[in-house]
Amino acid sequence: MYSNKDRFTGKNITVIGAGSWGTTLSVLLAEKGHNVKLWVRSRPTYLEIKNSRKNEKYTGNLYIPGNVIPFMAEEEEFGHNSEIMIFAVPSHALRGMVRRFYHVLEKLDCLKCILNVAKGFEEKTNLLLSQLLEETLPVNLKDSICVLSGPNIAAEIACKLPGVSVIASKNRQLREYLQPVVSTGSFRIYTNEDITGVQIGGSVKNIIAIAAGISDGLGYGVNTKASLITRGLYELSKFGEKMGANPLTFSGAAGMGDLIATCISPHSRNRNIGERISRGEKVKDILEKMYMVAEGVKTSRSVYEIAKKMDIEVPITECVYKIIYKNMSPKESVSRLMERKFKSEI
Repeated sequence: MYSNKDRFTGKNITVIGAGSWGTTLSVLLAEKGHNVKLWVRSRPTYLEIKNSRKNEKYTGNLYIPGNVIPFMAEEEEFGHNSEIMIFAVPSHALRGMVRRFYHVLEKLDCLKCILNVAKGFEEKTNLLLSQLLEETLPVNLKDSICVLSGPNIAAEIACKLPGVSVIASKNRQLREYLQPVVSTGSFRIYTNEDITGVQIGGSVKNIIAIAAGISDGLGYGVNTKASLITRGLYELSKFGEKMGANPLTFSGAAGMGDLIATCISPHSRNRNIGERISRGEKVKDILEKMYMVAEGVKTSRSVYEIAKKMDIEVPITECVYKIIYKNMSPKESVSRLMERKFKSEI
């Protein structure tokens, strides 16, 4: 059982991944008085954070406090007193990162929880990322898994614009332990026991955001985008329920909230990809020019494959998947969606 003193004192936290979200979270946590070690993949980024306290490629002029300590080695600078480890790497890199740090994780006696903040499914296995962690973590850490999801555009969070997010875990004590650790005056954390639903909301919304971007690129209006978001929420909820999620989760920040933000934000990488696709750019070319990951591209394949296997109707996902992987034209996808068989709304 965690005491109030345990919850509200400064923590020793390790963040794996210095992209936009990992760096932003590190700054928020450090500003609260936590001691943060930030694992950085590239030496130029390591030196930039160490010497100039910035990570311009991912977070622009955001100042990184001195109690964020960048490191590159697995063990020498890692320390053995971390209470919380945050994985902030893309879904396709998560398994490799767990393997890389496995021998360190086994030795961290103080480690209380693993918090994953990436969104998506693992490619090929189609596992939720919490399932991947259950499969790959040392035995003593399999019950310590938590996830963070919500309408969290990193650039806005970094600017301290008010926003909320959701921490989900099967373990109530862990949820309540992390809630005050991560919450700030501008970043409010809610908790949810539905770890499946919170992850599905954060993953499938990226597919709908690609569709919303396609709509923007084709010059369609507010009615079209509102229709996509609404039907996208229905599709997301139906898929989630079949996967064992609580349908109420999709009415909250990790469902509807994240979906709306990702479909309308000019900072949304997935919405941006959809817009560029509709203007004739090839997905391969778009991805090669991006240094940040847009999870919706790979997620569309995972959700499409799961839906086929489980006989779940996901028309928007199917169109996005076929546009990306089967060369369907965006305008043809619109015709397919609009000419589907008539039915009741719910």
